[in-house]
Amino acid sequence: MEFKKLGKTMAKLKIVLFSLFFSVLSNGLLSYEITDLIKILIEKNETNSKFKYDNLIEDKDLQNADTLYIPEIDYSFNISNNNSSTISTSNYNSDTHTLSATVNLYNGGFSQLNLITTQTRNQAFDYLREYQKELLIKELLNGYSNLQALIFKKKNQQMNLEFYKKKVLEAEILFQANRTTKTELLDLENELLEAQTVLLDFDRQIDNLMLQVSKLLDLEIKDEDVNFDYEIDVSSNQINKKLFSDLMGSSYGQYLSFIENTYLPELEMSKKDLRPSVDLSYSLSESQNYSATIDHRRSSSLSLALKIPIYDGYKDENNFDIEQYNYQKKLLEHKDLKRDMLNTYLEAWNNYDFYLNKIDNQIKIMDTLKLKLKGNEILYKAQKINITELIESQNDLNNAQNILLDLNSLRKYYLIDILIFNGDLNTIINGLG
Repeated sequence: MEFKKLGKTMAKLKIVLFSLFFSVLSNGLLSYEITDLIKILIEKNETNSKFKYDNLIEDKDLQNADTLYIPEIDYSFNISNNNSSTISTSNYNSDTHTLSATVNLYNGGFSQLNLITTQTRNQAFDYLREYQKELLIKELLNGYSNLQALIFKKKNQQMNLEFYKKKVLEAEILFQANRTTKTELLDLENELLEAQTVLLDFDRQIDNLMLQVSKLLDLEIKDEDVNFDYEIDVSSNQINKKLFSDLMGSSYGQYLSFIENTYLPELEMSKKDLRPSVDLSYSLSESQNYSATIDHRRSSSLSLALKIPIYDGYKDENNFDIEQYNYQKKLLEHKDLKRDMLNTYLEAWNNYDFYLNKIDNQIKIMDTLKLKLKGNEILYKAQKINITELIESQNDLNNAQNILLDLNSLRKYYLIDILIFNGDLNTIINGLG
C-alpha cells in the first residue's frame, strides 16, 4: 500500500514538473532578453541597413582613388569601306585595331592627396557610423527602460484599481447602513472608473512604444515576448566626468578628429586646375587592307604630353577662392561641432546629477505619503475624515510612484549619453549579460 501511494505521489509530481517545465518553456525560454534585442539590432545594422551599403560604397571610392600610376587602357576597332573611281574602279574594306594606354606622371601630387583624403574620410565615416549605431542602441535601451517603467506603472495602477474596487464595496455596505453618503459612494465609483481609464491608457502607451521598438528591430514583437526583469543601470561610482581631450577618444570624437584632417587636403586638391600636368601615352595600331597598295600596316607611338593652364578668364582662380572660403567655413562649423559635443556631455551630467537628487527627494516624499495613507485609512474607518481626503492620499501616493519611475527613466537616458561620450557604452551592455 505504501508503495502504491508512493507511486501515485511520484506520478502526480511528474505531472506537476511537466506542467512547470511547459510553463517555463512557453513563458520564459521563448521570451527575448534585452541582450537578445541588442544582438538583433547589431546584426540588422551589419547585414540589412544603410550602414552596410555605406561601407561598400566607401570601399569602391577607395579603390577608385588608389589608381596612382595605373594606366588607363583603351581598345578601339574601326571598319571602313573605300570606293574610288577614275578610269578604273577600286573597292576594298579595311579594319583597324588600336590599343592605347595613358598614365599620369605628374598632376601636382593631387593623386596622392586624393588617396590620403579618401582613406581619412572613410575612417572618419567608420567612426560616425559607430556613433550612429551607439545612438540606435541608446534608443533601444531607452525604449526598454520606458517600457519597463510603463509596465510597473500598469502594475501599480492595477493595485490602485483593486484599492478602489474594495473601497466601493465597503462604501456600498456603509451606505446601506446609513453610515456614508450617496455623494461619497459616487466619488469612489468615479475614481474607480478613472482608474480603469488610466489602466487602458497605459496599455495604449505600451502598445505604441512596442511599435517603435518593432520598427527599430525590424521584428514583429509584443511586450509579452520580452523579459523586463533586467535593470539597465550603472552605479554612480562606476562613471566619472572626463575632460574634453578624453571625449575626443569616443566614437563621435574620433569622427570629428578624422574628418577635420580631410579639410586641408581637399583645399589643396582644388588647385588641380591651376597646376601643370604630365601624361605619358603609348598607342599600337594595326590595319588590314590599309589602302589599295598596302595590305597590312602596323604603327605605334609613344608621346609625352605637358599641359600648363595659362588663362581661362580667372575662372579657375575664382573657383579656388570659393574653396578657400568653404575651407574657412568648415573650420568654424567644426569648432561649433566640438563645442556642441562638449555642451551635450556637460548638460547630460547636469541632468544626471539633477535627477539623482530628485529621485532621493521623491523617495522621501513617497515614504511620507505611505504613512499619510495608512493614517487616513484609520481615520476614515473611524469616520474622522471624509472619503475625499482618503481618495486624495491614495492618488497622491500612486502619482508619486509614477513620478519616481519617470525620474529614474530620465536619469538612465542621460546616463547612457554619458557612457557613449565616455566611450563606456559596453559597460552597461556587458552588465546586462
